[in-house]
Amino acid sequence: MELFLLGAALAFSINIELGVVNVMIVRTAIDRGAWPAFLIGLGSCIGDLIWACAGALGVSVLLAWPPAAWILWLGGSGALCWFAAAALRDATRGGTIDESSPLRRANGIRAIGLGLGIALSSPTLILWTATVGGSVLASQAADLAGFVPFISGFGAAAVAHSAILSGIVGATRRFTGPRTVRAVSLVSALMFAAFAIGIFMDGARRLLLPLLG
Repeated sequence: MELFLLGAALAFSINIELGVVNVMIVRTAIDRGAWPAFLIGLGSCIGDLIWACAGALGVSVLLAWPPAAWILWLGGSGALCWFAAAALRDATRGGTIDESSPLRRANGIRAIGLGLGIALSSPTLILWTATVGGSVLASQAADLAGFVPFISGFGAAAVAHSAILSGIVGATRRFTGPRTVRAVSLVSALMFAAFAIGIFMDGARRLLLPLLG
């Protein structure tokens, strides 16, 4: 039970902040309701678990491998730029999510896949896996007996967070209007853009400058 609670606490520490996934869940819940928002959150939870398992397997060492670092750098930057452009479109075109937006087309498996893609390209999760998460998982879940309850608690807390957030916002969406959607979309666009710039600049410093110098 102790490892289960530790995993749950670690998941809440990651998901409670105003990250890109939370903003996308809020945007979707306001415009389309709780269920599609929850599916995006569920996909993100799968991504969280993938990064958590990777941390337990010592993937922080792999992240230092140049080919993997290049893929994460370019892929993460590109994905975040795409999400930023979609959110900015929503913010400038009115009070609903645009028909061409990935959030509007996200239903069922596609919504889960969208959340998974966001989580896998999340700079917060990558940094967490390479630093804090990797070390905690390696020390607390070194064997199968510790890994199973730890990951179970981690996954349960991540799913609960997505369900609560999407449920609350979806239930109160009638009190919001187009301005709220535009404001949340603008915040989302700015966050995606800031993360994309941060990842690109950090990757350029670590990967390009040594080649040029």
